[in-house]
Amino acid sequence: MTENGFWALLRAWIVTRRMRQNVTEVGRAAGLKEATVSYAPMPPQPMAAPVPYKNGLGTAGFVLGLVGLIFAFIPLIGIIAWPLTILGLIFGIVGTLRANRGQASNKGMAITAVVLSAIGLVICVIWTAAFGKVVNDAANSLPTAPAPPAVADAGSQPAAAAPTGQATAKHTVVLEVTTAAKSNVQWSSGFTTNSQEVLEKGKTWNQTLTMDDLAFTSVTVTPVEFKVGSKDNTCKITVDGKIVVEHHNSVGALCTYQP
Repeated sequence: MTENGFWALLRAWIVTRRMRQNVTEVGRAAGLKEATVSYAPMPPQPMAAPVPYKNGLGTAGFVLGLVGLIFAFIPLIGIIAWPLTILGLIFGIVGTLRANRGQASNKGMAITAVVLSAIGLVICVIWTAAFGKVVNDAANSLPTAPAPPAVADAGSQPAAAAPTGQATAKHTVVLEVTTAAKSNVQWSSGFTTNSQEVLEKGKTWNQTLTMDDLAFTSVTVTPVEFKVGSKDNTCKITVDGKIVVEHHNSVGALCTYQP
């Protein structure tokens, strides 16, 4: 081998070695960069804010239903239970629907509100029906609106005042007055009270009442101007065709009937 060939081979070996070193260094740099990118820490992900529960209606329905149920047992005062139980029922139903959709967490309280409000409402209805029956019975027991009284001259038989009560009325009460002088007449029966009337001398007056249940009844006749020696005024009460009381007096004739 000549000297020139030797140096040519040496230069080729040096160039090849340098190329290998460059490739190795480039590879190492690329691997380090890849490792750095691969193992870099990830940024924290933002957490979704929790949706607040809507428990207000269920709680309000429970409170209203409980208070309404308590007041429903109290007569008269229980009238305020009507709006409480109705609102409690509505709020309880809405609260239950919200709980079923996951918008509320107090489903048990909302269901309790519905139950309490429903019970209170039923009690209110029962009280109302009972009160209505009592009022109706009391109204039926009172005397019906009286017909205008019949007035005639003393000694003649006045036409009986036509009863204005219902056909089912059980009792007929007749009030009669005969005046010996100009007199005031006043009568009452149960809760029905008539203002006094003035009758001239020598008149006969009667008033017919019809009622289901007999009530306390009275009639009074007193002279407008009392004079000594005046004749007696007369009053009389007849119940179902039977005279139950009759009174004569010149100062004041008073007839009362207590069944």
